[in-house]
Amino acid sequence: MPIRLLEDNLINKIAAGEVIERPASVVKELVENSIDAGSTRINVRIAGGGVDLIEVEDNGCGIPAQDVGTALQRHATSKITCAEDLFNINTMGFRGEALPSIASVSRLELYTRYADEPGARVTAAGGTIQDTEAFPGPEGTRIVVRELFFNTPVRKKFLKSPVTEQSHIYDIMSKLALSRPDISFSLNSEKKLYFKTPGNGNLRDVLIAINGKDFAEQFIDLKISGETCSAYGLITRPEFHRINRKNQIFYVNNRIIKSPMLARAVDEGYKGLLLSREYPGVIVFLTIAPGEVDINVHPQKTELRFTDEGPIFRLLSRGIRDTVNGLAINWRENYRETQAPTEKYYDLSYIEYPRTIPAMVRDQEIPFVHQPSKVFLRDLSTSPAEVVDDDEYLRILGQCFNSYILVETEGCLWMVDQHAAHERIIYSRLKKAAQSGEPETQLLAVPLTIELSVPDIELIIKQPHLLSKIGLLVEPLGPDTLIIRSSPPALQGQEKELLLEILQMLRDNRNDDCLDAAQCLLACKRAVKAGQILSSLEMEQLLKDLLETDDFRHCPHGRPTIIEITHSELDRRFKR
Repeated sequence: MPIRLLEDNLINKIAAGEVIERPASVVKELVENSIDAGSTRINVRIAGGGVDLIEVEDNGCGIPAQDVGTALQRHATSKITCAEDLFNINTMGFRGEALPSIASVSRLELYTRYADEPGARVTAAGGTIQDTEAFPGPEGTRIVVRELFFNTPVRKKFLKSPVTEQSHIYDIMSKLALSRPDISFSLNSEKKLYFKTPGNGNLRDVLIAINGKDFAEQFIDLKISGETCSAYGLITRPEFHRINRKNQIFYVNNRIIKSPMLARAVDEGYKGLLLSREYPGVIVFLTIAPGEVDINVHPQKTELRFTDEGPIFRLLSRGIRDTVNGLAINWRENYRETQAPTEKYYDLSYIEYPRTIPAMVRDQEIPFVHQPSKVFLRDLSTSPAEVVDDDEYLRILGQCFNSYILVETEGCLWMVDQHAAHERIIYSRLKKAAQSGEPETQLLAVPLTIELSVPDIELIIKQPHLLSKIGLLVEPLGPDTLIIRSSPPALQGQEKELLLEILQMLRDNRNDDCLDAAQCLLACKRAVKAGQILSSLEMEQLLKDLLETDDFRHCPHGRPTIIEITHSELDRRFKR
C-alpha cells in the first residue's frame, strides 16, 4: 500500500481526537482562549449536554477582522513565535489547535470585534469555512458550536448521557472559575443559571458561588513561600474528607494540571491525621518560573514536567502540615479557655430498641475484671447460624488503649475493635429497618439549611426514596438551598456532613450501591469511636449485640471486628 500525505480535513479530525474528547473539552479550550484574550467576563451557555449547543461569549480583546479566517487554520496562533517561547509560556493556549479541531467536528459560528475595528463573522462546518463577512457587535468574541461530532458518529456514539456530559462541563467550568477569581464566569444550561462568580478576586467567594456556603466553610487558608516557588489556596480541615480525590484541584501558574507528585505531597501533609482512603479537599495554586516547568507534554495541556520536583514536594507538604497543626493549636487554646475539664464516657444512646441496661456509671465503680457472665456464643469456626452450648462463656478482661475490648473465651483471646464492632451492629439494624420500611428518624427541633450548587440540589431532590430509607427528610428552599427537617437519631450535628457524603456518591454515579454506602457511612458516624471509654456493662452489651448480627467477623467496610489469638499460639510465643 503506497504512503501518501493525509488531507488537511482528515488531519484536523485526527488532531480533534487528541484535543476534543467530549463537550467539556470544547468548553475548556474556548474558555481558556477567552482568558488569554484578557476577558473580565466570560459567559457559557449549553444545551443537550453540550452536544446540541455550546456558546462562549467574552469581553476580551477580540480578533482582528483580517485574522478571522486564519484563526480556524491549524497551528495558527498569536501566543508564540519561535521555539524559545515554548520555555516561557504564560498563556493557557499556545498550540493553535483548539479552534480548527473544534471546527472540524462541528458547525461553528464565530463573532468577534477587535478594538475600534468593524466586527466580523465566520461560519464553518466540518472544518470547511463557509462564509466570512463583516458583522457589527460589541468588543470581544462569541463562539457558537452546534451539533458536536455530527460528522464523526463513532465518537458521538461513545458519549454519555446529556446529564453526565453536563456534569463534566460543570466540573471544568468550576475549575476554570476557581483559577481566575478576578474574572466573572457564568454557566447556563437549558435556560437555567447554574452559577455566576462575582469576579472580585476573592477565591473563597468563587467557591461559595459554585459549591455553596456550607461547603466553603470547611476550607481554611493556605499560604506558603519558598526560594523557587510559592503556593496559596484553600485546604479542608482534617475532619472534612472524602472517599476520593475529586475535591483536590491543582494549578501551576493558574493552569489546571494533574500531578501525582502534588497529590502525594498533600497526603504527606495530612499524614497521621486521616485514615487510609480518606482524602482532604485542596485548591492549591503553585507559582513557579515558567522555565522550570514543561507544559508541552500533551495536547490537552493538563500534564507537565517539573525540572526539580523535590523542593516543590517539600514546600507543599510542610506548608500543609504547618497550617493544619496551627489550626489544632488554636483550637486547643480556645477550648481550654471556654471548657472546664471533663471526663468523656460513652452513652448507650446508640441503642435502637428497648434495653434493660443500668444507667451509666464510672468504670472505677465496677471491678476492672468482673465475674464471668454466661453469654451464649456462636462458635467463630462455624457458620453464624449455629449457637454453642450453654456452658460456653466469654469473660471480659477490660479495655485496651480505650479502643479494643479484651475477651477470654474457651481456648482463645479475642481483641475486639469497639468501633468496627459497633459499626456492624448499627449497620445490621439500619438494613433491617430499611427493608421493613420503618427507618428510624427524628424531627429536628430547629431545621437545618445547607447551601449547595444548583446541580447538587437537583441530584439530591431526585433521590427522595434513598434519603428516606436512612431517615433523612430534605426539601428545596430556593434554587441553591436545602432544608433538613429530620435525620437519623444520634448524629449529633453531623447531618450536613452526612448529606455532603451522600452527595459525593451521587456525583460519582454510584446510584446502584448508594443506599448501602450511605448505611455504611451512617453506621460509621454513629458508632462509638476509638479512644472512648466504655464501662464493663457497655462492653458486655456490645459483645452480645455483635454476636447477634449475621456477619459479626467484619465491619460493613470489610475490616475485622475480632482478632483471635489461641492459647496454643500464646504458649508457642512464650516458648512453652
